Amino acid sequence: MSSSSVGGRRRPSRVRQYWRSSLPFRRVTAVSVFVLAALLVYLGSHIPRAVSLPIDDLNAKSLARLGEEQIILKKPEIAPGDLALSYVGSKNEVADIWLDNATLDDQSQHLLFPGSAPLAPGRISYTTGDGPSPSKPEDTCHTVIEIRRAPGSAPVEALKLYQTDETAGAQRFRQVVLDTGASQMEIEVHTDPPSEGGTDLAGCHKLLTVGSHPPIDLPPIPVRMLAHSGKIDLHFNPANPAVAIWTGPDQTFEGVSLGDNMLRAGGLQVVSEQRATTPRLDVRTSRGESGITFSRLKLGSDSLKLDVGRDTEKAVAYANGFSLFNYDLIDVIQKNPILSFAFAAVLVPALWKWIRKNCFPNMSDS
Repeated sequence: MSSSSVGGRRRPSRVRQYWRSSLPFRRVTAVSVFVLAALLVYLGSHIPRAVSLPIDDLNAKSLARLGEEQIILKKPEIAPGDLALSYVGSKNEVADIWLDNATLDDQSQHLLFPGSAPLAPGRISYTTGDGPSPSKPEDTCHTVIEIRRAPGSAPVEALKLYQTDETAGAQRFRQVVLDTGASQMEIEVHTDPPSEGGTDLAGCHKLLTVGSHPPIDLPPIPVRMLAHSGKIDLHFNPANPAVAIWTGPDQTFEGVSLGDNMLRAGGLQVVSEQRATTPRLDVRTSRGESGITFSRLKLGSDSLKLDVGRDTEKAVAYANGFSLFNYDLIDVIQKNPILSFAFAAVLVPALWKWIRKNCFPNMSDS
């Protein structure tokens, strides 16, 4: 006969015997089960979930503060010849541009520096000169800027957007600095006179400065440049602040577009410029999705932001390393009448009865 059975009846296991004889063991077990259940509910309410875009709350968080943070688009879809950034000027807008490591294309160099040897990469600026005020302050010359990925250039791994205290100045011009790393960018910029102003460029006088050469007083012709690497710094400010609608600290200038009004990328991060930390915002495409669309680049006096996603797109978002949108098990239970009834009318009373019987026998007897 087996030692675990007596008279054909199975002897209780040691755990069962200990359960019957030890009240502290039963209480510790009940507390452990309760803690484990609470932990499972917590984990069940913090499972990252993909959300359908766009979401106002997510868009509100997709901004970088002046001189502190930058927006990074991961693996943007910019084919050779495609636009990375574009701008078509409107009335009362002045646009200036600086390149750190650039050259003129052959045609522009031939027109502006006839007979000179090819210029080495260096700093180039296209800025507004000190010309006379326009006859109509509400109308200025119109500047158009197109920045494209150069043919034969390496793919853009990350497109960085930020602002700097260094060049923003006390007036806090609307500014965006674009950095594509080692990828080469082609820039074309031209400034045209107002449609009703003929060929008079008064009030929107443009200067081109190439390296150590003296500034060139530009005629109204397109200028084409190649940025070999480094940052592209763009400033936008009103020719007449008295009639500008985007000069206040809370107002944004939205005349600059990523790509041709929008740009697709694998994700977005908002990271600190001072130290390498977990991104304040990290938006990733959900599994099976090909990318996220970014649009409406907004330039403020102390911040830079954009809109994330469009209909049919999904993403997973993290804030400071924690999931921003989660599955909520408690919310699911509360919204499901059957589950709510099961917990409120069956499971909870049954659990309380079991705890009283096994952990507080004196209370049960009374």
